[in-house]
Amino acid sequence: MSISFIVTTFNIAPYIAKCLKSLQPCLQPGDQVIIVDDGSTDGTDEAVRGFLDGAGFGAGVKVTTVWLGANTIGGVGIAGNLGLDRVECDTVFFVDGDDYLIPEGFLRARREYEARPADIFFTDYLEYDQKAGDVRQPADRLKWDALETARTPEELRLAGINLIAVPWRKFYRTEFLRKHRIRFPEGDFFFEDNPFHWRVCTLAESIGHSRRVVCHHRINRPGQTMASTGVELAAFFTHFDTILAELPANRDDLRLQAGRWLLGNMSWHIPRLQASAYFPYGSQAHEALAKIPDEHWKQLGQEMSNTTIWYQADRLRLPGGIWDVVRFWQANSSQGQLARANREIDKLSKRAMDIETRVKGLEKQLKTIREIAQAQQAVEEFASLQHLLSQGEKKDLPAWTQTVVQEPLHVAGDVDAEPNLGRRVSVL
Repeated sequence: MSISFIVTTFNIAPYIAKCLKSLQPCLQPGDQVIIVDDGSTDGTDEAVRGFLDGAGFGAGVKVTTVWLGANTIGGVGIAGNLGLDRVECDTVFFVDGDDYLIPEGFLRARREYEARPADIFFTDYLEYDQKAGDVRQPADRLKWDALETARTPEELRLAGINLIAVPWRKFYRTEFLRKHRIRFPEGDFFFEDNPFHWRVCTLAESIGHSRRVVCHHRINRPGQTMASTGVELAAFFTHFDTILAELPANRDDLRLQAGRWLLGNMSWHIPRLQASAYFPYGSQAHEALAKIPDEHWKQLGQEMSNTTIWYQADRLRLPGGIWDVVRFWQANSSQGQLARANREIDKLSKRAMDIETRVKGLEKQLKTIREIAQAQQAVEEFASLQHLLSQGEKKDLPAWTQTVVQEPLHVAGDVDAEPNLGRRVSVL
């Protein structure tokens, strides 16, 4: 079984080499690597060409490249579709250009998929936090239980839909995608992998899974779509419309699940929204939530009535409720800003106390150093004077000693030879 790996790239020069190197040991003769660069301007394309001209992917692996002269609108949709157009193998696997595969886990998952192929085959992944430098489990880690305990095809379908929509941890059967003309929606929006995920899951006749960890997904890097905090998050309401439009008319269970999906994503959006996005986001949320039938809304309320998102969504759904929720967000934002300011003040106060403590320590050390220097200088002056006395060179003595030294010493420090001098030297 051969795989077409679709690698999409855009301005990820610091990460692409690691991604491509991690792909090398995952390949087998007959595989295909499709690289679509979406108009990078930071040298990503040069890094890719350098890799291909150097180590490359080895014999028996076909490489297909697509170099776009300018960045396309939206996110990965257009680049992903261009990759799908060039697939030559019987399986598709997406690779995010700033992520990196875990070859051992991927190869095990590949063998499991080959042993029991399916229209879609889920695997697991870990998140690599670029900012913190650590690895952690993804947010849907607790949702795997439903997938692994599903007893019917429909339970399996709902469990699969409920996982995070990312395309790059799944094996897709090429013929299945082409039969149903499944592609990413294209437009001036991001997060287009969500309707793609829903269409795949709702149309799949067979769904498989393996808990093998196949890749590290990089998060908290500069310029990443997942770091969005503005009105671009309202794209989820557009995707909600797309998802509803593609669902079978007789599948109320899937429509109810779409409502859960929307509320779940809103609970992620709202705490990160910028103030400038409050009203446009709230307005589009009102229109989207109003499309959920009353009977579904009632059931969702029974499931989520104790959550903060339910209070906000329930108000947003009502006529005239937008401003109530926007004011709530504004008040929470002010309180949050005050809390953050207080935390910063506490940090600065602690830092000032630490600096003050260090300054006092340094002052104490400086005082000690000065005392040592003064003592050392006195010792050196006394040693010099002692040397002059031992030589009997009265003319070379400092002026203040001329009145003390009356005659030369025959033996240095021999106070018994001259009692009076002994007393005079002790004065020095």
